[in-house]
Amino acid sequence: MMADEENEDLLVALVQCGDVRAFERLLVRLHQPLRSYITRLVGESLAEDVLQEISFKIYRQIGHLREPRAFRPWVYRIATRIAFVHLQRERRRQAFETDPEFTNAASAFTLQEQPDLDSGFLDLIDRLSPASRAVLLLHYQQQLSLEETAAILDIPLGAVKSRLSYGVATLRKSVKEKEKR
Repeated sequence: MMADEENEDLLVALVQCGDVRAFERLLVRLHQPLRSYITRLVGESLAEDVLQEISFKIYRQIGHLREPRAFRPWVYRIATRIAFVHLQRERRRQAFETDPEFTNAASAFTLQEQPDLDSGFLDLIDRLSPASRAVLLLHYQQQLSLEETAAILDIPLGAVKSRLSYGVATLRKSVKEKEKR
């Protein structure tokens, strides 16, 4: 076994023990060959997104790798799968964009005047938790019922009501504080 392979095996073992610096060194070592492979596979426009997703996947899954010597093939398998998913998404997106029905519907949608919530209200909503924010936006901005909101978020109706109540109470409190200033 070559010294480089031994060093890589050691880095993998260190990463599996939680060493973040070892992970950074592994990524630096892999970056150029992986970037070359991915760019050839998906093209320059998608390469950075794919590489970033690969890095996250490696970091999340490296603890499950049983044999450090299998690291490179394992990484390239992950990279290939992620690249193929991105290519499929890109093909579907392009198919939609070239579909005349989609083009007509999209242009009609952008031409319609849509009632928009007050920008100050939207600024206040940004301060809420994502869970409450989603409920308020779906219910008030998109004018969906509480039942529809629950179905979209895949949560019980009671949770929607609770998040809506919390969100509205938080907004009222923020407005009152703002008025005092």
